[in-house]
Amino acid sequence: MELTKRQKALEEKYILDFERALRVRERRDRLLAGWAAHALDRADATAYADEIAHAGRAEAGDDDVLRKVLRDFESAGIPATREQLQQKMRALLFVAAEQLDAKGKEAKR
Repeated sequence: MELTKRQKALEEKYILDFERALRVRERRDRLLAGWAAHALDRADATAYADEIAHAGRAEAGDDDVLRKVLRDFESAGIPATREQLQQKMRALLFVAAEQLDAKGKEAKR
């Protein structure tokens, strides 16, 4: 069965949207890692971002990243709840999307 032009266009849009969502999530995780590294007083923010990125690939969704940061905060004696970290992750998701959109607009110029 051959796809129509409309079906092909919808498929391409779905793929582009999915790829964008992945890029936004990856950027959000890097932003979260920078914020958490600062809170944890870690000088190696880039290495910590790699740890977060690795944790983010462990399973679908955000629970793996959330658990990693929560464990690190608990180990460092920094009070944080799951809800507080989820709220921070949501806020950073919007920042990440805005940054990617701005970057995309600059690239088109």
